[in-house]
Amino acid sequence: MLHTMIARLRQKAVHAVRDPGLRGALVSITVRIAAAFVGLGLQILLARLMALEDYGVYVILWTWVSVVGQIGVLGFYDSAARFIPRYGRREKQAHLTGFLATGFTAVIAGSGVIAALALVFLVVLPGLVDRAFLLPLAVLALGFPVLSLETYLTGVFRGFGWYALSTIPGFIFRPVLIMLGVGIARLTGLPLDAVTVLVIVVLASVVVLVAQALLLRARLPKREMPVTSHERRRFWLLASVLMMPAMTAEELFVWIDVLILGFLVSPDQASLYFAAQRSLSLAAFVQYGFMLVAARGFSLSLASADRTGLQARITRSTNATFWLTIPSVALTLVAGYPLLHLFGEAFVKAYPCLVLLGLAYVIRAATGQAAELLVVQGRYRLSLVIVSISVFACALLMLLLVPLWGITGAAVAMVLVQTLRLVVVTALVHRHTGYWVLVRPFARVKA
Repeated sequence: MLHTMIARLRQKAVHAVRDPGLRGALVSITVRIAAAFVGLGLQILLARLMALEDYGVYVILWTWVSVVGQIGVLGFYDSAARFIPRYGRREKQAHLTGFLATGFTAVIAGSGVIAALALVFLVVLPGLVDRAFLLPLAVLALGFPVLSLETYLTGVFRGFGWYALSTIPGFIFRPVLIMLGVGIARLTGLPLDAVTVLVIVVLASVVVLVAQALLLRARLPKREMPVTSHERRRFWLLASVLMMPAMTAEELFVWIDVLILGFLVSPDQASLYFAAQRSLSLAAFVQYGFMLVAARGFSLSLASADRTGLQARITRSTNATFWLTIPSVALTLVAGYPLLHLFGEAFVKAYPCLVLLGLAYVIRAATGQAAELLVVQGRYRLSLVIVSISVFACALLMLLLVPLWGITGAAVAMVLVQTLRLVVVTALVHRHTGYWVLVRPFARVKA
């Protein structure tokens, strides 16, 4: 019996290594595991060195930047996963170069307009913003175009299948630079408030952006001139912008609990919840690693008009995501108390949130990369409907539960919302696309 189980596990491991999609996901996950430790170390360092209220301000504003950043890139982060693999497979290098140039121009324009509007708002109506958030917001507004371009290039690397390059610059290199900057600020006696830390973050992002641009330029073919016709540029822009509402809503759903807590509880309470959420970075990075790979794989299957192959990719990706999320959550919960204590003694009170959020991650993993499937199929409306239902339900439940149970109520709300999302995603995606996205944990799928 034991020998048979070992043989089956060995066979599954061999299939995983031979499958390019899963192999790429494992590479990405390996990098993201390293990034999880680096990012967690950064958050612990900031929580230790900053005042609890300042850390809360930093957490809330950086979360908002993650959501608004989807608007700043005008959908080109996600459309890169749709068009780059397609043009690469069909050897349309001129179209590929033209798409990259169009995306670069659009992201600069879109993020620049948002940054300018934010600065005008802060100058004309400063009384509408809490004084603790005023200067940090101005810093982020000035650095917003840099952050948006960095996000766009990350999407480009993902589209090419350069999974290590899509993670190492932003998730390892930048946190290391921020830690170095914080250390220098500490040694020179600068106050480690939200303004100082966000200035360091923006400067580190400038360095990362330059490194990304140089790496991309070195890898791109230099023979083809880009396609720059007005009709083609309009097509790329329209296709990307149509993705933006759904993808912004999807990103909003990822951070909705932290964002709503920013209005319902004090910054110090929000920082406790954020620490619990960040402690689950390993589980989050497992899911992110498969997301990076899934969109490209789905796009390649669609370009080949291979429905059977696409369903096989979906099942393999979802099953792998589900089975890897469970041990990553379990390990985090076992190490939960000492992990939270690293942030500070006050953070240990967030352990119940850690348990509930871990359960929410497992439920989320059961539908794998359904959102990426809708992206590459161009089903923006369906994606927006699913995310809108999830965001609305989350906001309603948090408004009901947070006043009763505080940050624990927010975690309970996320468990309930992820359960609702699982049902909605499975039913609607199968009805409109014919593909089954719910996990089939014991199904055998040939590569």
